Amino acid sequence: MSVKTKFQTVIMLIFGLMLVSCIDRPMKNASPEPVVIPSFDIPISTDRDVDLLFVIDDSKSMDAEQQRIREQFQSLMQVLKDISGGLPNIHVAVVSTDLGTAPVEIPGCDVFGGLMGSFRKGEHGNCINPTGNNYIVDVEPANCEMERDADGMCVSHNCGPEHCSAEAFTVDGVAREPAGLILDTDQNGCPRCRNYQEEGLESVFSCMADLGVSGCGMEQHFMAMEKGLTSGSHHPPEDAGFLRDNAYLAVVFISDEDDCSAPENNRTIFSREDSLDSTVGPLGFRCVEFGVSCDEPWSRMLPEGTRDYHNCQSRPGTDSQNLLEPVSRFESFLTALKGDKDRIILTAIGGPFDGQMTIRKNSDGLPEPQKSCGDTGGIYDGAVPGVRLKELTSRFNAVEDLKWAYTSVCSTDYTASLMGLGLKIKDLVEVACITTPLNGCPDPAAANGYGALTDLPDEERLICTPNCSVLLIEERGTPNERVETVPGCASDYMGGHPARKDPNLPVEMCFHVTYNEKCASGENFGPSRGAELVVSRRVEPPLRSYAFIRCQGLPLTEKLCMDGIDNDMDGLIDSQDPDCSSEETLPPVLTLR
Repeated sequence: MSVKTKFQTVIMLIFGLMLVSCIDRPMKNASPEPVVIPSFDIPISTDRDVDLLFVIDDSKSMDAEQQRIREQFQSLMQVLKDISGGLPNIHVAVVSTDLGTAPVEIPGCDVFGGLMGSFRKGEHGNCINPTGNNYIVDVEPANCEMERDADGMCVSHNCGPEHCSAEAFTVDGVAREPAGLILDTDQNGCPRCRNYQEEGLESVFSCMADLGVSGCGMEQHFMAMEKGLTSGSHHPPEDAGFLRDNAYLAVVFISDEDDCSAPENNRTIFSREDSLDSTVGPLGFRCVEFGVSCDEPWSRMLPEGTRDYHNCQSRPGTDSQNLLEPVSRFESFLTALKGDKDRIILTAIGGPFDGQMTIRKNSDGLPEPQKSCGDTGGIYDGAVPGVRLKELTSRFNAVEDLKWAYTSVCSTDYTASLMGLGLKIKDLVEVACITTPLNGCPDPAAANGYGALTDLPDEERLICTPNCSVLLIEERGTPNERVETVPGCASDYMGGHPARKDPNLPVEMCFHVTYNEKCASGENFGPSRGAELVVSRRVEPPLRSYAFIRCQGLPLTEKLCMDGIDNDMDGLIDSQDPDCSSEETLPPVLTLR
C-alpha cells in the first residue's frame, strides 16, 4: 500500500469516526445480503400426547399449599384448552413424596415403604373419578375425522364410541390408551375419549390432589417420581398405561422441603437417633448435611444461633459424605426414559434458593435449615431452600425459563408456574413458525391464495421458492436415530402443497412452505408473515422425528430508511414504509459539536 493510499484510508476512518460521533442516535446497518436464519428444529411427528405427573408433598406443613395447587390447576388447563386443535391428549397422575423410611420406623413414617410412588385418587383413594384407572385420561378419538371452524369449534365429526376403544388406539399390537374410555364432548363441541364423567377435569384433579397431611416428613420427591414412572409390583393394575412412549412428559413438584431421596441399599440417613452426637445427626438437619455441600464445612454446634453457608449445591455421587441418591441419577433416569431432554418439561414449586443457606438453632438446640420464605420461625409455615429441587429443575430448563419453572411455594399465586408450564407445552404441540420472513417467499399469504400482506407486485408476491435446506432426524436420541435430506415438494403434484400425510406422495417425503395465520399474528405480521414449513410424508413419521431447518431470511422491518432499498421486501421503500415513521428507523439527525 502506498503512502498516499494509507493517508486516504486514515482520513476516511477519521471522517467516519467524526460522523458517527455527531449522530445523536446509532444508525441501523442494512445488510445487502439475505441473512441466514440460525438453524432450528421442529417436531414433525404428530405428538399431541402429554403425560403430566404431579409429585405432591403430603407432610404436616402442606395443607395450604395443596389447597392452592388444587384451586389453581385450572390456570394450566385453560392454557392447554386454548391450544390450536384444542386440549392435547393428556394423562394426569398424582404421586405422594411419602416413601416411608424402611427398614427404620421414624415418627410419621411408619408405613413400610410409604405409598411407593403409586398413583393417588385422594388421601384415601376414594375419588369417584377417574374410573377404571388411577390417572386421568382425556384424549381425541382415534381413526375418525372432525372439522373445526376458524374459532376451533367442531362443526362436524364422524366419531363414535368405537373410536374410544382400546382397539382403536392399538398400533403395532400395543394399545396406547386403556380400555373403558367413554365418548364425550368438550366445550368446543368436539369429541373426546375420557375416563371420568359428570364433573370437569379440574374437579377430578382437585379430588386426586387432596392428599391430606399425614405423609412422611422425610420427603423423597425424586425417588417418588422415579417409582411413579417405573412399572413394577408397587403399582396396582389401575396405574398401568400412564406413560406413553410417544408422549411428552411433564413433571411438577410441589413441596416446602428439599428432596431427601435415599438409596434403597443404604438407609443410614433414616437412623432413629436424633441427637447432635449421633452418626447422622438430628432429623431436621441430616438431609442437608449429607445431601448438600457448601464452601464452609457443616457444623452442628451453633453457639452464635445461626450460621450462613455459601455456594451450596447437591453432593455428587463421588462425594464420600453423600448419603442421598445424586441429582445426576434422576437427570439420567428421565433422559433415558424419553430419549431426549426436549421431550421433558420439569418444574418445581418449592423453597426459594439463591446459592446461600442459613442454619439456625431450633427450640431444642438442634440445627436445622432456616426457611427462605414465609414465616421463618413457624413450625408449619414457610419453606426451606430447595437446593436439590432447584438443581434438578435447572438441568431441564434454560436460565431464563426458571422464572416460571422454579417458583416459591410460599406464594399464594401459583399461576405463573402453571401458565408457564402450559405455554411450554403449547410451544411443543402447536404449529412451529419460522423465525423470520423468508427470502424467496416474501408474501406467503398471497403465494398460497390468501389476501396479500405486502405491497409487492404480483410477479414478486406470488412467488414462494425459499432457499431452505431440511434434514429429517428420525427417532432422535435412540440407537435407531437416522438422518436424511428432505427435498422440496414438486409443484406438479398437489400444487406443491401436499398434505402432511399423503399415501400417494410421489416421493417418500418432501417439504413445502405454506401459510398459517398464527405465524403472522405478531407486529408487522411477525414472526414470519405466516410462513410455516411443512414436511409431507407417505406414512406417519416415527416417534421423536424432527426437521432440522436452515433458510435464508429477510428482516421483518425496514432496516435503513435512506438507502433506496426495500430491505424487508414488503413493496415499500424508505419513507414509504410505515416502519420508517418510528423513532427507531427515522433518519439520524446530524449535529455540529
